[in-house]
Parts: sequence; structure tokens; C-alpha cells
Amino acid sequence: MQHGSTDNRKYSLLIVLQGVIFAAIDVFSKIVYQTVPVYIFMTFRFGLTSVVLLLIYGKTIIEDLKTVPFRTYGLSGICLGLSILLSGVAINATAATNYAFLKSLSAIIAPLLMVIFFRRPYTLKDLCIHLPLVGGLYLFCARGGLTGFGPGEAVALCCALLAAISLVFGADALHHIHPQTLTFVQMTVGLVLSVSAGLATGDFSTPWQGAFFTPVIMGILLFNSLIGSVVAYLLQNVALMKVSPKTVGVLQCSYPILTTVLANFLVNEHLSTAGILGAMIISSCIVAQSLIQTE
Repeated sequence: MQHGSTDNRKYSLLIVLQGVIFAAIDVFSKIVYQTVPVYIFMTFRFGLTSVVLLLIYGKTIIEDLKTVPFRTYGLSGICLGLSILLSGVAINATAATNYAFLKSLSAIIAPLLMVIFFRRPYTLKDLCIHLPLVGGLYLFCARGGLTGFGPGEAVALCCALLAAISLVFGADALHHIHPQTLTFVQMTVGLVLSVSAGLATGDFSTPWQGAFFTPVIMGILLFNSLIGSVVAYLLQNVALMKVSPKTVGVLQCSYPILTTVLANFLVNEHLSTAGILGAMIISSCIVAQSLIQTE
């Protein structure tokens, strides 16, 4: 029993480490999108990530893709790839702190998906969590007025929904494929979507090269690709083999707190008093919901 508890703590720490990486990605991405179009940067990020994964784990990835049907892992791959792509759109359209807290709502959404797809009961405890959550969202995003919730916040909520779907169905997919393969599929889907979106919006026709090929942007690209994609999502997919999606959700609640701290120093984002109160309520609701699900 003690050995199993130690193993769980070890895998849980992987998700905490992932939260630290995610916080840095959000703030660094905010810096990038001031000069480089979202879909251009995402194309290079997903492309570099996919190539690195294929070079390191190519034999395992190819073997899994040959033997395991796409329907086994396709939904998780598509949802997370789209979620990461839309995260760039959300971060570009709103504050990094707003995005981080709204994205963390996947910890609330995942149990609701379990109700829909696996017929888990929706209890009075769940309702008591979700009602104050609405109030927390109002305080955090609206700052006391309705103008605080805009397109960026709406896209961030879509990211949370897609991430929750990926968590729930990704845990099942990992019974059939290796975490390296699932990560590769997720990144490759993101690459295809990024290229398609860039062509559709005309981003590739703009003069982006001068702003892109600079030491700062190249450094952020390497970090976001190698650490923020290869390492971070491998950590998540490895942890999902041992830790439930609900536990992953609560552990990822550390991520928006770290984002707020980094954003305060690097991109001069500050929360108002109402925003801080709302953030506290949201975090409390997420933690409470995850604890209820593990009873």
C-alpha cells in the first residue's frame, strides 16, 4: 500500500511540474504574439515538436499507428491539438491570467463529461460547487461589469472543454497506445490545424519573417516546443497511466496561480481586488469538485 502511495505521489509531481511549464508558456506566448502571428508561431511549434518526437520515439509511434485503430485515440488527439491551437488565439486576445484560470476549469468540466458519457450521477454536492463558480467567474472576468468577458475568454472556455474531453478519453486511449504516440498524434493534429488556419487567414502572406527570426522568439520557440510540448504533454500522458483525470485536474490548479505570478513580473498584468477574490473562488471550487470526485 505504501509503495502504491509513493508511486501516486511520484506521478502527481509530474503534473505539478507540467503546471510550472504551462505557466511559463502562457507568459512567453504573450510576448511572442505582440510581433508574430499566432498561427505562424504555432505551425513552427507543432512542427518542431512532431519532428523531435518522431526522431526519438519513431519506432514506437509507427508501430502503434499501424496496429491501433484511429478511433481509439483520435478524439483525444483532435481535442487536445485544437485546444493548444486555440490557446494561442485566447492568449493573444485576453490577459494570460484570464486564460490560465478559465483553462483550469477543465477540472470542473471533466466530471460533467463523466456524467454525460459514463452516466455518473450529478449530486447536490456538484450543484453546490458550480453555483459559486458562476459568481467567481463574474468577479474574475467581469471585474464588476459585463465588459470583462469577451472573445478571448470565450475561446479560453472552449480550450477548457476540449482539454477536458482529451483528458477523459485520453486516459482510456493510453490502455492501448504508448504516451509518446498519443503526444505525437496530438501535436500532429495541431500542426495540420495551424497550417490550415494560417493559410485561411492569410498569416503566411504577411511579412512575418523579420519579427520571427530573432534570438528572443527563437528561444521561446525552442522552450515552447521542446519543454512546453514534448516534455509537458509526455508528463501528462505518462501520469494519466497511473493517476485519474480527476486528480490531474486538481493538480493542474497550481498552474493559473503560477501564471499570475509570472505575468505580474514579465508582462505587467495585475489582478484587481475583485479579480483576486474571483480567482480564489474559482480555485476553491475546482479543488472542492476534484476532492468530491475522489471520495
